[in-house]
Amino acid sequence: MNSWHQYAVGHLADGSRVMLVQVCGDFKRSRRFVALLICLADGLHRLWRDGRSQLLAPGYVWPQTQEPNAEYSLRPHVPKYWGKQHGSTTVVQELPHWLLRSNTNNLARLLIAWYRANHAVFVERVKRIDIALRPWPVLPDSPTWSPVAITLVPNTDVVVRAVHSGVLLRRLKLGLERIYISEMASIRAPSIKVTLLALAHRFAERLVLVKALAYEQCCVALRMTRVSACEYQFIGQQLQDRFETDYTQNPIQTMLRMRIGDVPRGVKVLWMNQLQVDFEVWDGLDVNGMLEMEKVAHERRNEKSRRAVAALRNVRGTGQN
Repeated sequence: MNSWHQYAVGHLADGSRVMLVQVCGDFKRSRRFVALLICLADGLHRLWRDGRSQLLAPGYVWPQTQEPNAEYSLRPHVPKYWGKQHGSTTVVQELPHWLLRSNTNNLARLLIAWYRANHAVFVERVKRIDIALRPWPVLPDSPTWSPVAITLVPNTDVVVRAVHSGVLLRRLKLGLERIYISEMASIRAPSIKVTLLALAHRFAERLVLVKALAYEQCCVALRMTRVSACEYQFIGQQLQDRFETDYTQNPIQTMLRMRIGDVPRGVKVLWMNQLQVDFEVWDGLDVNGMLEMEKVAHERRNEKSRRAVAALRNVRGTGQN
């Protein structure tokens, strides 16, 4: 069975709404095509690449309501073979203004060509999502041990600051934690590569350099553009995957887990089981400080749980009354 949704929308200079609609088949029929709809003064039209047009709904006007109600108003006017409509309020894109201002006589041909090029780039990014950014060099072995804490440093700027200020070396000498850093730091800041490798060899158990993987497609999916936010989100996840691979679940439960650096704007997904620690605090953090932070975080989580339970009880009591 086919299904369809809006892929991209835009407005022409005269205010006409242009919608690029994607129609997809099921798993047995993988056919995929796009169609161009446009709301003109006399109603809703469909435009073809060969210049033809068809009036689908005379007098149709785009509703002045919020999505998804406005989007669903298209449902009775599109061809039946498009199948079921899927809401697209979270994935719809904006058509590039330079395309809409092109003043072409065949707008459908131009926009469908743009879709095909955009889709081809998307497919290539998906193919590269788990591809290492560099050939597999020999990284230092990191034998597992039982530290007090597991520490992730996902942001390159914080790694550079820790190296140049000597904080990273002091933490490694302290010997309380196993620190995970992505190789992305040495890619973005080549000047610290030699230092990181030297520290990884010197403190083999305490410093782990994790292979950097491509994450461009993830950024596109979440519409994240800031480098710091993307690193904090996706490199942080890569580091977490690595230490979960290094340790079984039971030992991890006995270790504190910290993530160093402030949360940058644009990061919408956080890990609730990791303590967010400012760089300045991390510099002088000892075991007692770690335990106190864990205690405070535990109390805050319990308080949030109690408030949620109380709210649910109030809702249920109101419903019964």
